[in-house]
Amino acid sequence: MKPILIFDFDGTIADSKGLAVQLFNELAVKFGGRRIEEAEIGRLSGLSVPDRLKALHVPLFKLPALLLEAKRNYKQAAVSLQPADGMKELLMALKEEGRTMGILSSNTAENIRHFLDLNGLDVFDFVHSATNLFGKDKAIRSMLRTHSLPADRIVYVGDELRDVEACRRAGVKAAAVTWGFDSEELLAGAGPDYVCRTAEQLAAVLR
Repeated sequence: MKPILIFDFDGTIADSKGLAVQLFNELAVKFGGRRIEEAEIGRLSGLSVPDRLKALHVPLFKLPALLLEAKRNYKQAAVSLQPADGMKELLMALKEEGRTMGILSSNTAENIRHFLDLNGLDVFDFVHSATNLFGKDKAIRSMLRTHSLPADRIVYVGDELRDVEACRRAGVKAAAVTWGFDSEELLAGAGPDYVCRTAEQLAAVLR
């Protein structure tokens, strides 16, 4: 029986790393932090979210409010967003094969569907939005209950350390992709079932 495929959105499907930096920089000073310099993006990608915030002088307790405001600005800015390299072709091919696919993301369902519509990616069986940044394992379990999905058939595809850690806690397989927010070293250290550097490698894993 083929696995059910669940995808993170930002950084995994959408090539939104640059937009995330842009939105953060627009709000950083307001929330007590400093702007991200282009030269330090690589270094920051190797840090966990709490350590990244510490480096940027943003108190952790202010992160929910920062993210809420960033999401409000996302839809207008996302018009220029493109799918990550090779992902549109992969997702379309998986849809042709009749695979069951969903999205689980901390972004809003409205923002996600707006991007999917703009890019002709009406291929998902559902979009599940979860707002708890550090409780993604709870979001996975909620998704499983809501859509009556068996944990042992799930492969979750994500680009962040917290995605891999949540999969471990929720008892689902994790495929970590390296083209998003977090570095390959950070992802690999969390022990995902698969590490994929390209959409072609991901295709081989998912098939």
